[in-house]
Amino acid sequence: MGGEAFDEAGFDAWLAGDARRKPLFDTMWRRVMGADMDVALRAYRQRRRARHVALASAAGLLLACTGGYAAWPSVELFLAQPRHYASAEGGIREVVLEDGTRLTLAGGADIRVRYTGHDRVVELTQGTVFADVAHDARRPFRIDAGKARITDLGTRFEVSSNPVAVRVTVESGAVRLGANSWFGDRMDLSADQVAILTGSELSRIANVGAGGVARWRHEWVEYRDVPLSQVVYDLEGVSPLRIRIADEKLANRRVSGRVRLTDPVRQIDNLAVIHDFTITRHDGAIFLSSGKP
Repeated sequence: MGGEAFDEAGFDAWLAGDARRKPLFDTMWRRVMGADMDVALRAYRQRRRARHVALASAAGLLLACTGGYAAWPSVELFLAQPRHYASAEGGIREVVLEDGTRLTLAGGADIRVRYTGHDRVVELTQGTVFADVAHDARRPFRIDAGKARITDLGTRFEVSSNPVAVRVTVESGAVRLGANSWFGDRMDLSADQVAILTGSELSRIANVGAGGVARWRHEWVEYRDVPLSQVVYDLEGVSPLRIRIADEKLANRRVSGRVRLTDPVRQIDNLAVIHDFTITRHDGAIFLSSGKP
């Protein structure tokens, strides 16, 4: 504890704050202190007013090993029972959480939500979600997706996760994107900015235009003389596979028509027939190229 006096009042307040804390602390304490802990616990129960010396030494060791009651938010989050939400393939589902945060799930998306008195965490196990986050300065909001961690700084944003990469697009406000670990770079993104985390590598890609974030929320979108690359970008947000365009000429090919963004694989097949390009699938991705195979 670095020579600091043990904060007995703070410790008591922490224990009293949640009925689960005392049993959990006792269990952790036993694991750290072994048989000596049993003696300390008996003294704790029998002589409450005289326990501060035992608590100071034992809790000091526990604090050094585990972070003690200061680490409770992490323990509390670990113990929280997650709530599971999913969206059927080809569909869209909106979930309103207890704090007013709205999550829009694209088809095939799967999330687990854990809220505590200190944290708000959404685990995106697959697919794409758009988050409209209710502000709460006391409880940060974050989305964990594969190896990525996205921390909300008060915003509306989209997270798209596939086995290879995580893409984050901000509609308003700001988020922080980085690896889901203690180490690695972090990147702050603001409105219209987009970044991708591939493995441990963070990279920015071109900004999106106004109204260009998570267009799949409308299911059907009418395109008028836009480049194929824009349609592919929108489809890729909900595609189980990455979509890559082989050459710039094809990427700039003009597209018009109504596209169902919640059915990306079939829509790519339809576009290939209409706009005369070839589709190949390998290495977990869909590749589009000019001409016939």
